[in-house]
Amino acid sequence: MTSPAEIEFSRPISPEGIGEKGKTMSIQADRGECDRLAERLGLNRLESLSAEIDLAPQKKGRIIHLKGSFQADIQQTCVVTLEPIETRIEASIERLYDTTLLTLGDGEKINDDKDIGADIDAENDDPPEPLMEGQIDIGEAISEQLALEINPFPRKPGISFVDFSSETEDGNGAGIVKAVSSAGPFSGLATLKKKLTK
Repeated sequence: MTSPAEIEFSRPISPEGIGEKGKTMSIQADRGECDRLAERLGLNRLESLSAEIDLAPQKKGRIIHLKGSFQADIQQTCVVTLEPIETRIEASIERLYDTTLLTLGDGEKINDDKDIGADIDAENDDPPEPLMEGQIDIGEAISEQLALEINPFPRKPGISFVDFSSETEDGNGAGIVKAVSSAGPFSGLATLKKKLTK
């Protein structure tokens, strides 16, 4: 988890701010936040990032259930053609937070209630996360989920593989990479046949 001082897109809220009936929030990153987050995530540009989030207390307020969806417009570089690619990401997010488990600024975790484990489902695949200095940072949660949704090897539509040739057109022996359109499963056979018959 990123420390509070390093968070590019921060929207903290305390359990008290959520209340007994829960809270619904609409949040959006501003231009500066988008630029800083784009740098963190290795994007050419993060055009926009917005989310609709519901926060609901459970287990007598000991657990906070975060659930919602977010949208992001990103720009990356195609790993084949090196051309820019613009992508719309629409994804959901769901997390649990343990209000009795706190993370200090130095990353140290402390538990305010040793009996909390008896109220938590032991079969849950995703155990509750600690609060960061007594708060839930919705912006950071969305940033972490966005990082998981981004394709680390983006390719332009229609580009299915690369054809590596040991010779350039002028025959100087330097390797070149050519993007091949996904016209069909046998679209590269003609090129291969020419190489084998030389």
